[in-house]
Amino acid sequence: MNITIETRETITVYGIRHCGPYPQIHRAFQAIWDWAQAEGITTHIKYGVAIFLDNPKTKAPEQCRSDACVQLDQPLQDEQLSEIVRPVEITGGCYAKYHHTGSYAALETVYDQFYNQWLPQSNYKKTDQPSFEVYLNNPMNTPEDQLLTDIYFPITEK
Repeated sequence: MNITIETRETITVYGIRHCGPYPQIHRAFQAIWDWAQAEGITTHIKYGVAIFLDNPKTKAPEQCRSDACVQLDQPLQDEQLSEIVRPVEITGGCYAKYHHTGSYAALETVYDQFYNQWLPQSNYKKTDQPSFEVYLNNPMNTPEDQLLTDIYFPITEK
């Protein structure tokens, strides 16, 4: 597993909360895309970002919380926010980063390998911050085998 260690700054993204099985987060992404189109800000979207707040191995899928977000090239004005779109802060710090090429369906295997193989053998442990994914290209116009995703796992030295 090819992991790099990065120190990241705190950033603000804008998102919609999704409650339910993680594979259904696409519904929240569709809602945030619809909102961005209505606001006329789609050209300001740098990346899609998913933040996963719960461990699906220990919490029932219907209780798992995640945020479907967009990272913009400029901050939003308060009047552009809606009742469901809110600013979400991703805390800076030390992260293990994995760069994935291919289907989103294969990402669960990446998480399993990270937590069950890489992390126990490393000099790091997971922090309480949530993991997140940054989608580097658009799944609406990119072939599935060419999708690019960076996964960030918050860590600290043991």
